[in-house]
Amino acid sequence: MSEGPSKENNSRLCGICEETTSKYCCPRCDIFYCSLDCYKSEKHSECSEDFYRDCINEELASHNVDEESKHKMIDILKRMKDGDELDDIPEVEELDSDDDEGIDLQERIKDLNLDDADAVWNALTEDEKNEFQTMLDQGDVGAIMPQWEPWWMYRKQDKLVEEVTELNEEEDALKKCPQIKIVPELSSLTKVQPSPAIKFNIANVLASYAFIMRYFNGEVEPIEGVTYFLDICINLSSNANFEEPAVAVESVAQRCLQSEMIETDEASLDVMKYDIYLLLQGPSEQNKMYYCKAALSDLINILTAAKDISKKTKTHTKPNKGTFSKKFPDHEKSDWNKLDGSKIKGIIKKVEYYLSYIQSSGLDLA
Repeated sequence: MSEGPSKENNSRLCGICEETTSKYCCPRCDIFYCSLDCYKSEKHSECSEDFYRDCINEELASHNVDEESKHKMIDILKRMKDGDELDDIPEVEELDSDDDEGIDLQERIKDLNLDDADAVWNALTEDEKNEFQTMLDQGDVGAIMPQWEPWWMYRKQDKLVEEVTELNEEEDALKKCPQIKIVPELSSLTKVQPSPAIKFNIANVLASYAFIMRYFNGEVEPIEGVTYFLDICINLSSNANFEEPAVAVESVAQRCLQSEMIETDEASLDVMKYDIYLLLQGPSEQNKMYYCKAALSDLINILTAAKDISKKTKTHTKPNKGTFSKKFPDHEKSDWNKLDGSKIKGIIKKVEYYLSYIQSSGLDLA
């Protein structure tokens, strides 16, 4: 008994061409048909056009599209009626009403001041803002940023016989370092014998510099960078002295953990301690103090830039907070505007003194 209906269905002819066995059933008029050509044929045109029109209207209703997008959909409908090829029909996403979605991010921000966080934030689409918020909540923002590699990572291995390529490698490594500043000879700065603590105080400064450079991924904004730097370097911020190198470095680690501005972990602090080792080793045994001198020179540049900016903005007005600043209040620290230009000037003199000391006496922390 079950073979009868099956045989009847298989032998049913197409209700449009009445020549070929039907394979499909129209969802509107329930007519059986064999192919797309028959479905779109003149005999079935009224039903098929109504069906396409309903589909288009439903799609338009589900998207808040503009007039241009509506005209595109109407054009598609007309072409369906005329039997034109429709391989180039745009995907539904292209008809989204959010115009920014179809514009590349680079194009949207090319004329913006990238230091203006609120302007950049307003240029993002809602999806991009939500994605950023999600990454921030999960701590994954660093994953989209290229990792900065410190210039002090190179170290030439000591060999009895050196190859020419190894000499070239060291030269290339030195070119990546900050330019070493010229400072007066130590003997011209003071006739007093420096305290033994000076070596350990310099270690405190170098550890703070190394941490800040990595913390800002190699791109330090002067005012912000100096504020963070002085928060963890108590030798320069409060004239603290140290009697052991380990204590001088550990002081920086503890200040980082206690800081209200800095978010870090033990792994990052271990990296900082290894960075100090590399800075003290230098690029080679013959050029051992080069990295220390380059680091102090770079620190002088950052401090000088912060002093100049602070001098230009003696009267600070409270900026109007935009959407980004309100949403992420930690982005803008009021303490950044509290830098004392005269104090920074004194700190610069002290770092220059440290640099002069290294040039004349080296930095043996043993």
